[in-house]
Amino acid sequence: MKRLLLVSVLLCGVLALTAAEDVAVKAVPRELQGDTQVAEPEVEALVPEEENPEVFSGGEMASSPEDRFFTCPSGWTRYKNSCYLYVRSGRSWASAATYCSSLGASLASVRDVFDYSFLQDLTRASGSSVAWLGGFYFHGWRWVDQNSFGYTYWSSQNAVSVYQCLHLNTQAGWSNNNCNNAWTFICMRRTDTC
Repeated sequence: MKRLLLVSVLLCGVLALTAAEDVAVKAVPRELQGDTQVAEPEVEALVPEEENPEVFSGGEMASSPEDRFFTCPSGWTRYKNSCYLYVRSGRSWASAATYCSSLGASLASVRDVFDYSFLQDLTRASGSSVAWLGGFYFHGWRWVDQNSFGYTYWSSQNAVSVYQCLHLNTQAGWSNNNCNNAWTFICMRRTDTC
């Protein structure tokens, strides 16, 4: 089990840090060496071989090692370690959450002021002033993707007995509103799976 974990850690590091074909794992770093060592051929067998490391199977060019392994699908916007999709069609909060889920994503969550600023800019660029976020009220405010609700930026807060879903406002912070309103929304899919 330790050997498998060590191989997984090494593979993740190799995939995240190098895209060059001629770079190979020569040995386990001294810090990780102990009684258990990983044989070089096993690690190399797990690294995918490609004829041209700068070109993806779909023909897209990779600009850096990180871009090679953390790319977003067409139409999605990359920010930090996630991909975002602004959906222009108006839907209720629950319908928007279901749509995002069908794409392997969730409604967007916010961890800090920079995330919120990015989402405001994404909404503003689409010509809209509001969009559903993944915040909802159930015995306290939560994000649908289970992120901590540690950062808040309320523009206004309405009675949670009626208004249980969060939307962002491009002019100010977020507000809670009726979940049945048909608004645009933002889906978010994390790319840091390694």
